[in-house]
Amino acid sequence: MGNNISQKARDRIYLCKENNGKDLNLSQCNIKRIPRRILKFKKSLKDLNVGKNNITEFYKQVEKLTGLEKLIADSNELKEICPNLSKLEFLVYLDVSNNILSSVPNNLKALTVLNISYNSIQSFGNVAIVLPALQELIYTHNKVSIFPTEILELRTLRVLNLAGNRLNYLPDEISHLAGSLEELNLSENVFTSFPTPIASLTNLRFLSLSNNNLGTLSNHFTTLSKLETIDFSGCSLTAFDFDLSQLSNLAEIYLSNNRIPQFSLTTSLSFSSLVNSLRILDLSNGCFTAIPKQIGWCRNLRRLMLAQNQITKIPGELFLLNPSSDIILTQNPLEYPLGEWIKEGIPTFLRNLKPYMKCYGPNCSVSGLEPNLKAMAPNQFNIDAFDYDNQPRISGGDEFKVQMLLNGTDDVIPDENSAYPMRNSLFFKNIECVVKDNKSTKPGTYTVYFNSPQTGTYTVNITSDNLPIKGSPFTIELS
Repeated sequence: MGNNISQKARDRIYLCKENNGKDLNLSQCNIKRIPRRILKFKKSLKDLNVGKNNITEFYKQVEKLTGLEKLIADSNELKEICPNLSKLEFLVYLDVSNNILSSVPNNLKALTVLNISYNSIQSFGNVAIVLPALQELIYTHNKVSIFPTEILELRTLRVLNLAGNRLNYLPDEISHLAGSLEELNLSENVFTSFPTPIASLTNLRFLSLSNNNLGTLSNHFTTLSKLETIDFSGCSLTAFDFDLSQLSNLAEIYLSNNRIPQFSLTTSLSFSSLVNSLRILDLSNGCFTAIPKQIGWCRNLRRLMLAQNQITKIPGELFLLNPSSDIILTQNPLEYPLGEWIKEGIPTFLRNLKPYMKCYGPNCSVSGLEPNLKAMAPNQFNIDAFDYDNQPRISGGDEFKVQMLLNGTDDVIPDENSAYPMRNSLFFKNIECVVKDNKSTKPGTYTVYFNSPQTGTYTVNITSDNLPIKGSPFTIELS
């Protein structure tokens, strides 16, 4: 029986012998059992792949491979795992996915990675004892509807993949894994709301809830400051209104296949916290009509997927992206001449966007604002606009908010739409300032007019997109 093997298997065994007998790949060799002749490598073999065959059980051949570290036996017909695998004291990687297993392999003291996907496993037993070193558990597509709480005893677990099951809740006790868990994949389950216990997993770097019918998200994920990847694609989202500023490590954002028309102002502004980290942004197959200019500030962005949306305009700030970036804009109703430029290739497209960049508050400055002015008289000063690349603006259309406030008052009036609170005064709450766009005479400059009120010390706050311009706030004295 041991010699009744395919020619492909014979050839692979011969190659293994020629390569010092450390790595043997018998996948797709049409074998029904592990050939005895591999025992010639029992002291040297480290990796054995017998996946995608017709093996129904492990025989004693495997347990004699005492130096084995990695065993792949996926896509066979295994109903149970030979208990004598526990003799493989160096085995750290085991893949028995896509079999007919109903129980978890156990008594593998050194095992760190276990893939049991596509089986019929519903319970684990005391895994903390039988798999004490486990760090990565891939447990997808097992029709699991109740979270197996035995997993919570695996205090060394770093990766937990439960995709493709029937889960609709997470127990609060998942916080037991907060010290170790870095990756959590709950995609393709039946969650109808964001599972809030995730907020306790403070070491998470990867989080996927893709293809769950969530409808809305909770802001709990925004407190997980170590997150590097979030995947909420295919979650039936209609809005995305979150402050991402705490997620300064975020490198990949996946929001494809949703119904989000645009990012909220809060989200748009918070992209400025991702300028050094963001690498991939996927907004494809959605309802986006616009994208924020702050995305262009993310100079390390390497992949921007915007295909199949309703985008008509592109912010000029995308000029700042690396021209070698993978930018996909197909199937969008782009206005002329954007649609023509894209035909000329991404480098040309980005280069042509430069004149359309808007101002960036911290690079803008004022001129003509004297520290001492006369009260009860008209006054004016200028704002000189510069873009994110610190180049003078060459057209108008920028928006500046100017507030002139009397100092020394007691009451504070909160204004959630402003970077500055308003102070209450017996005489003035806020001095009206008029901003004129000089685009017809001197594009890129703006004149601010105001009537000087009573004497006193005043603060002038000037912002654009809620960011203060250079030197703001200013202090002036009216006498």
